[in-house]
Amino acid sequence: MMLIELKDIDKIYRSGQQSYQALSKVSLSVEEGEMAAIQGKSGAGKSTLLHIIGCVDAFDGGSYMLDGIDVGKLSDRRLALIRNQKMGFVMQDFALVPKLSVYENIAVPLYLSPGAGIGKIRDRVERAAADVGLTGQLGKRANQLSGGQKQRVAIARAVVNEPKIILADEPTGALDAATAREIIGLLRKQNERGITVIIITHDDSVAESCGRIIRIKDGKII
Repeated sequence: MMLIELKDIDKIYRSGQQSYQALSKVSLSVEEGEMAAIQGKSGAGKSTLLHIIGCVDAFDGGSYMLDGIDVGKLSDRRLALIRNQKMGFVMQDFALVPKLSVYENIAVPLYLSPGAGIGKIRDRVERAAADVGLTGQLGKRANQLSGGQKQRVAIARAVVNEPKIILADEPTGALDAATAREIIGLLRKQNERGITVIIITHDDSVAESCGRIIRIKDGKII
């Protein structure tokens, strides 16, 4: 089943009278259950493309169908619900709240979900933490963790709401090689369970671990 369908996507950033076309006529389809890497040099448009796929940024031209839904016609409120219910995000800088506990950081998407009770939150958080090897770490603050542990928290947070898609922006960029392999292994584990995984990376070994490599240059798929 086709999960993501972008057609002729344009994205233009404007500042005063200056404009910059970050994406030009980008067309891309991703099937449900794929694990794909997006590669390109800095400024090629990788993060912009990921933000559009993740319903974080709007686009200026073209169309985007996500799981059969026309994203271009959605309100900001509906886009926020889709991000919460269908997407999990993993970032290079982990994007954790340093003074919150591991438990609280993992639970953030559930706190934002309508109808999530305390028992459901506890069960989901404990299951997600165990899945990434963080059992026994839930009481620690995020600023007490190593980089690898922080990224495990980020992955647990990404999957706690049982999303269809994980979007990872340079998830191994701040990690040593051995830890990076562990993190990619955890993302592959989620993909094997049916979650679609899209990774932005500069690392050839990370890209080659995915089933598909999408290359982008100067705002265009090549």
